[in-house]
Amino acid sequence: MRSLLVTTALCLATGPLAAEPLVRAGTSYYYIEGASALVLTEQINQKGPLGVDGNRHPTRTKWDVQWKFRHNMHDGQCVMEDIYVAVGITSTIPRWRGAAAGAASLKARWQQLAAAVERNKRFHTDLAKRTGEQIESALQNIGPRPDCGALTEAANDAASRILKKQQAAADAHDRRTDYARKDGASLI
Repeated sequence: MRSLLVTTALCLATGPLAAEPLVRAGTSYYYIEGASALVLTEQINQKGPLGVDGNRHPTRTKWDVQWKFRHNMHDGQCVMEDIYVAVGITSTIPRWRGAAAGAASLKARWQQLAAAVERNKRFHTDLAKRTGEQIESALQNIGPRPDCGALTEAANDAASRILKKQQAAADAHDRRTDYARKDGASLI
């Protein structure tokens, strides 16, 4: 009982706990078939997701962060009252039909490709979640403004700057790794 009282007192003393952004993540698959690295690579090049460069790649994780908030006038100042942040993440990755019948050496290379694809997916997922958290924190730290139009503009500017910076980091990662190819997402 004493522990419950201490915990309750600590929560009340520190104010409301910050909610974490809502995260919705999904994975879609494209299927490839073949018994050689060359055939599988050609299918990846034909069926893989389009990158921002307009080319097809072994994998791609797209994400976005949306935010909304309520504000109200209090004592002549517009203040934030409720903040909602949502992160949407969609990864597209290959699936090899017929892998069970594949040669052992090709299966081993496929496992390396799959591990590189997973690392790429994890990088983008983590970046998207961090971006949502940063946006939520920035919105929580927007101070009162003399009018709600100014508050809205300040909040949207802060969130947009964070989103733009982090999306540029995601694009730079994809260019640097050639959409995970330089990290092992290649069979040849």
